[in-house]
Amino acid sequence: MSLQIHVDNFTQLDHVTSLHHSATITAGHPVLIVPGLNNSDDNHWQTLWEKKFARAQRIEVKDWHQPDLDKWRAAIIKSLNEVNVPVILIGHSFGALASASIAAEFPEKIAAVLLVAPADPDKFHIAHRLPNKPLGVPVHLIASSNDPWMKDSKAAYWALLWGANFLRIKNLGHINSDSAIGIWPEGLQQLALLVKRIKPVEVAEIKPVKYLRAFAA
Repeated sequence: MSLQIHVDNFTQLDHVTSLHHSATITAGHPVLIVPGLNNSDDNHWQTLWEKKFARAQRIEVKDWHQPDLDKWRAAIIKSLNEVNVPVILIGHSFGALASASIAAEFPEKIAAVLLVAPADPDKFHIAHRLPNKPLGVPVHLIASSNDPWMKDSKAAYWALLWGANFLRIKNLGHINSDSAIGIWPEGLQQLALLVKRIKPVEVAEIKPVKYLRAFAA
């Protein structure tokens, strides 16, 4: 198993395409935003992306302050049941962990996964519940060199397990509102690169949605 590692090496896409043509970035795929603890506020790049993409929605969790993997998983599954085509999961922090969990279990429902600044699962005692093999879909994992929620070396370990392309960027903290990155153009560039890895699916190959049930542990 190989790990593709890039350090501070954002591939520059056309500026107009990356910042203005949202349909081009996602290739028309629905986008599901999966925030972490405490949700993503108005200044968070996830919120700005949700507003940018016409086919984007955010999961709904009753209590955003309690790190409960089952509740995050159930919220993702509920959203997946509302669409009949594979979606792009965009998870941040604790939401990245839940996104990886769902992608591994239901790869037929996922077009690609962007995992940004995943939190250390050991902080929540859930490492044993996360997949320990490639997720089976295109995955990019982006970590920061000074993220207080997980060391970049440990993020690289999870990227290796999940078969993800790994990108480490310098000094962006937890890559959230406190990072003061606005809509995060570099992140949009990485999303566009991820979308290019999605295998085209013929309409006839798309199977009807199966009802997915979430079970509490």
